Amino acid sequence: MVFLTTAFSQEVIDEVKDRVDIVDIIGGYVRLKKSGRNYVGLCPFHNEKTPSFTVSPDKQVFYCFGCGTGGDVLAFLMKQDGLSFPEAVQALAARAGIHLAGAAESPEARRQREWKERLYGLGAIAASFYYRLLMRHQVAAPARAYLQRRGVKGETARAFELGYAPEAPAALVNYLRRQGYTPREIDQAGLSASRPPLGTVDRFRGRLMFPIKDSHGRVIGFGGRTLGEGQPKYLNSPETVLFHKGRHLYGLHLALPGIRRQKQAILVEGYMDMIAAWQHGIDNVVASLGTALTPEQARELKKYAREVIIAYDADTAGEAATLRGLDILAAAGLQVRVLQLPEGKDPDEFLAARGAAAFQKLVAASQGLMEFRINKAVAAYDPTQPLGRKAIMETIIPYLSQVKDVVEREAYIRLLSRNTGISETAILQELGHPPARRRGGDARPVAKLNPAPSPRPGVPAWHQGELFLIQAYLTSPSLAASIDAQLGPEWGGSQAVRSLIAAVREQRQVDPQLAGTALARVLTGAEEPGWEALLARLTLSDDLGPVQERTVQKAITLYRLQQLQGQERAIRLSLARAENSGATGQVQELQEQIFHLQQEIKKLKCGRGE
Repeated sequence: MVFLTTAFSQEVIDEVKDRVDIVDIIGGYVRLKKSGRNYVGLCPFHNEKTPSFTVSPDKQVFYCFGCGTGGDVLAFLMKQDGLSFPEAVQALAARAGIHLAGAAESPEARRQREWKERLYGLGAIAASFYYRLLMRHQVAAPARAYLQRRGVKGETARAFELGYAPEAPAALVNYLRRQGYTPREIDQAGLSASRPPLGTVDRFRGRLMFPIKDSHGRVIGFGGRTLGEGQPKYLNSPETVLFHKGRHLYGLHLALPGIRRQKQAILVEGYMDMIAAWQHGIDNVVASLGTALTPEQARELKKYAREVIIAYDADTAGEAATLRGLDILAAAGLQVRVLQLPEGKDPDEFLAARGAAAFQKLVAASQGLMEFRINKAVAAYDPTQPLGRKAIMETIIPYLSQVKDVVEREAYIRLLSRNTGISETAILQELGHPPARRRGGDARPVAKLNPAPSPRPGVPAWHQGELFLIQAYLTSPSLAASIDAQLGPEWGGSQAVRSLIAAVREQRQVDPQLAGTALARVLTGAEEPGWEALLARLTLSDDLGPVQERTVQKAITLYRLQQLQGQERAIRLSLARAENSGATGQVQELQEQIFHLQQEIKKLKCGRGE
């Protein structure tokens, strides 16, 4: 198992971290205020109005108690600036005035850096080759005609460096070899393929080419659209050392100034949607490369914008992609709105038909996240029927319970009531807040609505019992052996916890007594992102000190109890769906499962004296 995703030695990493103050580094991004021995501020990774982001100068860690993000100064730079671990070390070293060239940069690190630089150069030459063909060569006439039909101007094609890949089997491969690139380099850049009996040929042939660039404007991959009946219609570069389809956004290098200026990004699906918007003067639009939005893309947007407006196609597939993207963007801490296009239209078609002013009106009228969810639920289920109302409530209440702001939640309760006919009193009761009675007998929402919030999407849900067990596991090898004996080797409520426990076992095979902060330091920089936040929380809360053996058994019992209660909640949700659908056999089976779980829970509670 690899703990450090870098070629720098641990000594170099420690020296770089020791030469900086985490408060100074994070203070360059977040307005921090002294609070006791720590500093607090509004978390840069999710939207909040009350500071829950804490930075400890003594322990040189940060942790957000709102979204569960945490780690050391390198973890902060990796998440905030979207850096790899080696890039974060280099960036931090530069800030500290430490020169990492020569002995500090290992031969492997230097080789990787030079290899990437070589591929960046190759991509730039390939893009130029395709662009010149599109602009000048007769074989590209169909591509120029296609762009003309789509209304793409010459200056727009130049700005995006659009190109054309000819049908000739190895036109680009042969050109790049004449420029001094080897077959291996061309293959590793994702621009060639093996096609027996032809041998090595161009990956893209007979296609309109869209260079994909990173935020610095460097070519990292390509997308190609067929101009005939061939399949697939769109072909992207394969995964390479430079290109990861789920991480990048098309057109970001051109949209960055507009996004930074407005603190807002408009997200579309396809290349042509983004190009059309840019050509119409809408300069804060990016595209998700035609794939389902990923958490990595959402985090990339979060670096530059506070708000994202989704403007996916107004068809069934586009609507499904919108719904998937909502939670991902919200989990990244972004404000989310939904732009609704006329049915059957995509942004490119709408802009061509109606123009930029009409599109901007749709932007201004875009719905907030909760408003969109409510309207979609009302459209999906009949609010005039009891079962329809019940389905709407089951859909909306989990999201509504996550809204912490009292005024905002009250507005959504009124909207839900107005659109469904369900009383505000009933909605409050579903949320677990019976309305307060005023003198006149009428029920109105109480001003204070502050339930324990449901976990935000993507936030680690560490229960107190599990946290204590992790603490005991890290601080005492003997207690760790006892926990494994009772819970088995695969205990843990998440993959991050399970992999952390496995990593601890592996480290202790080398050093059986490794524990506490020394162990946490060894694990810093692990590939599993959940480790950093979990270790930061324990460190910040002074939870890596000794624990008493007599309390471990209580924690194990609590952990088992929380697991069983979680299973019961999940089965109850399945039971509600089965009852709604009239699945009598399934209802009976689920009721029996709940009964047996309740018996186990009762035994555990009796053992705890409850």
